[in-house]
Amino acid sequence: MTSGLRVLVLAGSLVAVAVAAPTADPEASVVEALVSVTHSPGPAWWRVSNASSTVYVLGVPGAIPKGMAWDQSVVQRRLQGANVVILPPTVTAGVGDTAALIGLLGSLRSSTPMEDGLPPALKARYQADRTRLPGDPRGYSHWLAAVAGLQIVGDWRKKLDLDAAEPAKTVRHLASADGVKTIPAGTYKAAPLFKAMASQAGPVGPACVADALDEIEAGAAPIHAAAAGWARGDVRAALTEQRGYEKCANGFPEGANITRVAVHDTAGAIGEALAKPGHSIAVVNLRALLAPGGVLQQLQARGFKIARPDEVAD
Repeated sequence: MTSGLRVLVLAGSLVAVAVAAPTADPEASVVEALVSVTHSPGPAWWRVSNASSTVYVLGVPGAIPKGMAWDQSVVQRRLQGANVVILPPTVTAGVGDTAALIGLLGSLRSSTPMEDGLPPALKARYQADRTRLPGDPRGYSHWLAAVAGLQIVGDWRKKLDLDAAEPAKTVRHLASADGVKTIPAGTYKAAPLFKAMASQAGPVGPACVADALDEIEAGAAPIHAAAAGWARGDVRAALTEQRGYEKCANGFPEGANITRVAVHDTAGAIGEALAKPGHSIAVVNLRALLAPGGVLQQLQARGFKIARPDEVAD
């Protein structure tokens, strides 16, 4: 798979390049009543329960620095006797999907330099930031603005050595070592997303370029501060992580839709786990967990009891 294809598939957000009018970001805000600081060592946990079953929910950021240490003692303790570990949803791209995307690449390229189609103020900002860009600006110029924005953020996070697979990957390995079954909250095929990208027409996404520049101009410090906040259980600090990629993805109808579907499926998977006596674990993106209409509010609406991190016993 080429570097361009890898960036488009990153985090299941390839739908974000569908060139339709921007839409509301379903993860732009969080429910403040669900935010707190944990009393346990390490990252924050929420508890969802009914009369006979409990799911401990580990809220996680979109990525953490590779090799970053965090206290895994609570995970290891809660794995003991757990029924199942629910992991974040995944997007699969088979051979046919890759072939479809290769055929689509031509329609995602710009016939003129991408920056020439940006609003004047944004073009000036982009040009002023050329020396900060993580890759060769000439490479970004070949794409439509939305694709260029995704490329820039993907390259930037790679430059900062961030790992989008963590910390879920570590939890999966710990579960495997303890013989606990792991399942993704949902699995989505990439091919329908490629078709949506190809079929939609309209304005490109200069907002994605602005989102990318926001993240780059903020520098590495906020990203590391948010990750450190997550590791010590400070949810509010963790929520300050940069969201250039996610804002771009959720700014288009197809991207926002896949986010909502993932939230619905995650809540459904937790609900299914609660049908079995005992306890289970779920690993859920913090904003998907805490957004209005997010995973916790959907479970609360179904009658399950929700406990915040400051209410969850160690």
